[in-house]
Amino acid sequence: MSSSESNLEKFLIPLEEIKRATNDFSHEIKIGGVSTEIVYPRSKYYRGTLSERWQNRTAAIKRRAQHTAITNKEFYNEINFASRFNHENIISFIGYCHEGDEMIIVTEYAINGSLEDHLLDPEKLLSLTWPQHLKICIGAAKGLYYLHSVLGEGYSVIHGNFKSRNIWLDENLEAKLCSFYFSREVGVYQKNSLKVGMVNSLYIDPIYMESCFVRPEADAYSFGVVLFELLIGMLANHRKTIGDDKPQNMKILVRRYYEDGLDNLIDPCIRDHIDRRSLRTIREIAYKCISLNLKDRPSMDRIIKRIREALDIHVSNFFYLYLIRVIC
Repeated sequence: MSSSESNLEKFLIPLEEIKRATNDFSHEIKIGGVSTEIVYPRSKYYRGTLSERWQNRTAAIKRRAQHTAITNKEFYNEINFASRFNHENIISFIGYCHEGDEMIIVTEYAINGSLEDHLLDPEKLLSLTWPQHLKICIGAAKGLYYLHSVLGEGYSVIHGNFKSRNIWLDENLEAKLCSFYFSREVGVYQKNSLKVGMVNSLYIDPIYMESCFVRPEADAYSFGVVLFELLIGMLANHRKTIGDDKPQNMKILVRRYYEDGLDNLIDPCIRDHIDRRSLRTIREIAYKCISLNLKDRPSMDRIIKRIREALDIHVSNFFYLYLIRVIC
């Protein structure tokens, strides 16, 4: 057993306990109310109630799919990071199990599932107001800001796998970041062969792919992609047809229509219910985040400030319109 594994022994949960909590990984168990079992390419998620030793907590239980090529080092990398973080916008780590081929991570349960669940479910997405959209974004940005600053000046924790799938929502729709499988501690402009989990997806920073320099700006890029997902109401890897053009993924559409026609891409369910200045602010933030010039990308504290401004603009304007209607 390595020293890192030895230090984590206090978090061990027996496989027998996890099987009891999940009724032997029953397909009848639901997470977030979306499906009986949320299945992702690398993992299966279950909801379970732990025994008294773990305060009878309701937990989210992530069971690594046994066909995936995950090494012990990579598995314990996620546990090392998840067990160290303490922030309201980071999912709380409860424990883990590693018996035989089983690799299981147990965290707090977020009753509203993931942001991806909402983007895939029109009814759930429609239920989110614009202020709720922005508050979720603020929470996610605060989680990233914590990671980027928790080690002190000159060093950062890079999430490395930031996407709507890894933003979970609690009972108050408070964003909780999870999945630290690809996270790394890095110094400023440290060259690091980060095995990014999004290599073949549209969330990964293309500048990192070319240079292998891991920077907080890489997470900012992924954050911008998620912002556009919420604006347009579709996942980055989904395709949409505009006019007579062939279907294109979201990022291609954004870059093509940003200057002229982006408003037509905005999710029609929210487009007519957003203050135009608030919408413009979020558009600008998102586009700067996915800039191919690193200097244009804002820091996470700057992003938080600007999203709060967008929220204040929207709320103030709609309160003003409400007063006008009442007075008149």
